[in-house]
Amino acid sequence: MLGGGGVRVKAVFALVLLAGCFWRTYGRLAATHVDLLVAMARKGTDLVASGRLSAESMPELTYPLERAEAFVHDARARSGAPPASLDALDTLCARYRAFVDALDRVRRERRGEAARAALADPLAAVEAAAERVRAELRAESRAAAGVPGRAPQPPHLAAGRGGRSGG
Repeated sequence: MLGGGGVRVKAVFALVLLAGCFWRTYGRLAATHVDLLVAMARKGTDLVASGRLSAESMPELTYPLERAEAFVHDARARSGAPPASLDALDTLCARYRAFVDALDRVRRERRGEAARAALADPLAAVEAAAERVRAELRAESRAAAGVPGRAPQPPHLAAGRGGRSGG
């Protein structure tokens, strides 16, 4: 398809295809990170309120954050201009990190409804940041579909859109 010469051209072509594949799944992967971070924040709140969260359990709550941050880093490296949803996901990661810090403090000091009340604001910040990511993803999806009245298609979506005929 590309001929016999030009290893460099073939390598660039392969990278473009891989980048397109990444951006094709970006929205679904970003939404998965959002859902997981919110679910883990709620679970952490429940565990602290019931007195069942120990220091040994903290990696269960920090690992999803590490994966989400790695995803954000990878997506930033692949985009010239990051989409609004990526900035929102980065903000969600910061809110979740603050939540985990609060959770670690509260787990040592409080139980029951006092613990739940102490975590209410940090949890609300995570949930609000998550809703912002979801809203940005919906807007980007509508823009990619060419829905009238939407902003022009973000560059990250344009990269993956060309292969609708199967690529």
